[in-house]
Amino acid sequence: MAPNWSTLPLDLLTAVAFNLESFEDFIYFSLVCRSWNRASSSIKHIWRAKPEVPWLLLVENTKDNPDCVRKMLNIDNENKCYRWNLPETFGGRCWGSPYGWVAMAKLDLSVQLFNPITKATISFPSLETLPYLPKNTPAYNNERRDYYHSCLSGFLTKLIVLKVSQNDHRHEFVIMIIYDFHRRLAFARHGDPSWTSVLIKETTSVRIFDVVAMDNHVYAIYDDAAIAYWEIKEFFGFELVKPMDYLPGDPETFNDLYIDQIKVYLIQSNTDLLMVLRSKVHVSNADNTNYDYDIVYRTNDFEIFKLNHIDKDWENVEDLGDVALFVGDNSSMSVSVADDAKCLQPSCIYFTDDESGSWLTPREFGGHDMGVFDFKTNDILRFYEGDDTRSFFCTPTWFIPQF
Repeated sequence: MAPNWSTLPLDLLTAVAFNLESFEDFIYFSLVCRSWNRASSSIKHIWRAKPEVPWLLLVENTKDNPDCVRKMLNIDNENKCYRWNLPETFGGRCWGSPYGWVAMAKLDLSVQLFNPITKATISFPSLETLPYLPKNTPAYNNERRDYYHSCLSGFLTKLIVLKVSQNDHRHEFVIMIIYDFHRRLAFARHGDPSWTSVLIKETTSVRIFDVVAMDNHVYAIYDDAAIAYWEIKEFFGFELVKPMDYLPGDPETFNDLYIDQIKVYLIQSNTDLLMVLRSKVHVSNADNTNYDYDIVYRTNDFEIFKLNHIDKDWENVEDLGDVALFVGDNSSMSVSVADDAKCLQPSCIYFTDDESGSWLTPREFGGHDMGVFDFKTNDILRFYEGDDTRSFFCTPTWFIPQF
């Protein structure tokens, strides 16, 4: 007689589940039967995959897709693609994070954190409470939907998900928004009635490219590679105060940051703060016969710099070691590549297409600029060419799946 695996003791099943290494195996384990599901559910709040590798939430498919299915790509499992029913993510923009959550800004200007695995949500203030939101416009008064489109595409640059500590050793999530054509900065927590502007020190420029939380501080980078940083006061949960210091930029070295073809990302990698510069080129259709469009853009190079806190300058990085970076329309991530990683490569940058402006009309070809940059050889391997049946301004984004 075959053994009845569902009658195994709960403590034994829990021990087995806790030692599973991949997110897929943990999910499959929970689906076997009720007792196995009960064992996995009891530990899923503390269980983590080994290693934690980002998945790629691909673009919406609005053609012949009544169930609102979106694909999620696991690059560490031979680019295995999962189909997930996620109607909640349709009709807006998404930005991923390392914490299992995806930040969503919808066409009604509502903002939420959404977990694609558990479908849990956390609500944040409406974008209509943002300071400097341009409401006195014909689009706002007459064509509200067009106004919302404009806000989510041109007015809203990026949502960054930060995880900050509180004084009782708990954590809460904070969303920081880079918005407005001047790239201003604001933040909000769950339960806040509105978004709060962040005070910034006067500089040669106030345009902010990216934000990251690290070592009880929040760092913001400007378009001249200048850094401002604030202390997170744990006693108050999360409070931004005046910048404790300011690292001047280097216009002579970083003057190309003003050019649209340069993307800038801030990333915490172990104890280092990295600035990643991504350069793009535009190529004609004559060189790309697979496309029906006259001009397409391609990422062609990356540069990495490490912040030297003592000398207050940027140092060039020539090798990432056993680290892989993930950049795109998300909170940028750094992952240590374990020896048992299946397909993840060290000293590489995995990048997705984050040109939201290229998705504004059906004639534009967005979503194609995705690949892996090998920092040792400077070679780029394209791993996904995008899906042109996407909806308005939808871009692919990295997130690390968690319960």
